[in-house]
Amino acid sequence: MAVNAVRASWREKVVTETIKNSKPQPSRTQLIKRAAALVPALRERAIKTEELRRIPDETIADLKDAGLWRILRPECYGGYITDFGAMVDVSIELGRGCASTSWVYINLISHNWMLPLWPREAMEEIWGKNPDALIGSTLVFPSGNLKSVDGGYHFSGRWPYASGIDASDWMMLGSMIPNEEEGNEPRIVVVRASELEVIDTWFVSGLAGTGSKDVACENLFVPNYRVLNPALTREGYTPGTENLDGEAYRLPLVPFIPHLNVGPIIGIATGAYEDFINKLQSQTSVYNRSRLAEHTTIQLKIAEAGVLIDTAKLLVRENWMEAHQFIKNGDRSSVSDRARWRRDAAYASKCCVDAVDLIHGVSGATANYLDNILQLRHRDVHAAAHQIHLSWDINAPEFGRIAVGLPPTNPLL
Repeated sequence: MAVNAVRASWREKVVTETIKNSKPQPSRTQLIKRAAALVPALRERAIKTEELRRIPDETIADLKDAGLWRILRPECYGGYITDFGAMVDVSIELGRGCASTSWVYINLISHNWMLPLWPREAMEEIWGKNPDALIGSTLVFPSGNLKSVDGGYHFSGRWPYASGIDASDWMMLGSMIPNEEEGNEPRIVVVRASELEVIDTWFVSGLAGTGSKDVACENLFVPNYRVLNPALTREGYTPGTENLDGEAYRLPLVPFIPHLNVGPIIGIATGAYEDFINKLQSQTSVYNRSRLAEHTTIQLKIAEAGVLIDTAKLLVRENWMEAHQFIKNGDRSSVSDRARWRRDAAYASKCCVDAVDLIHGVSGATANYLDNILQLRHRDVHAAAHQIHLSWDINAPEFGRIAVGLPPTNPLL
């Protein structure tokens, strides 16, 4: 069948399935309100989640009942078309209740945004058979290797940090493939979670509830259509998205991965700030019984923490809105734009860590008790900020290089 005929057939399927599955789509505001409504339950389960070292089944079910797993899944598979920022804003709300839940949520839901970058056969195999399929990832490229065989590849490796593997039906894994002219090149490979060996290595001080264990496979056959060259996504617009509605699918991949990671961090900081403010309504000093809220030093910390969190939110929002405007205008982002977006996400993360440190530092000895959620938030925010995409020491110099006319060190930027 000719290429144009294939595309026309796929477009017809998309339109038909969208009409068949169509229901009133919740608004962006409604989706965020649904996430906010889960915060009390998530906060109640936060300690339990840490003890389980994975997300409780009831939390996964609550997210499904609220329709939050549908965000940015294509409409023909029963999903909701939103802007990129909707999933980030939902993760911020969830992070107010439980950092690990928010981290796993953004990790899994981000692949609703990413999978349409693949050829349509990949979406059809995954969501065509199970529209509710959840996809996790660990994009540590040097950990995997691909060998070309007839119709696809043999795939082997062992990867750390498989966040949400316990809830995932499929996984996206990083890999390298030999290139005779340029050396090894990165690829992202989609495999069934059931085909992976799960190795329980996740004994950690922060984000323990994410269950970010190691996974491994050896000589696993993967068809060609489930392997993506991420270089194709530098400026957005891959062949898999041409017949799908939704501007978010045309955004460049690498610059916005950090914005996904920073969503839960903003949520953690927001939750810590809210808890601190609420406790100050009645907290008194053990030392002299003075009301802490009346201390000028405490008021200064409140103001500084608040503006740091607001700065993080504004940076992230400004970036994705700017990128959406590029799509509306039919423009392509420059390498300078993409480096700046990554810089801003890393700085937003830094702001939130500083805010939580400020709050923790003036919360007194009670913040050390294990039943105080503030100590959990403090450990979680530092663990989250260790994510390599959010490293200020990596992303700031990269922006500086490009600003002064040097080539980027990140080949995918």
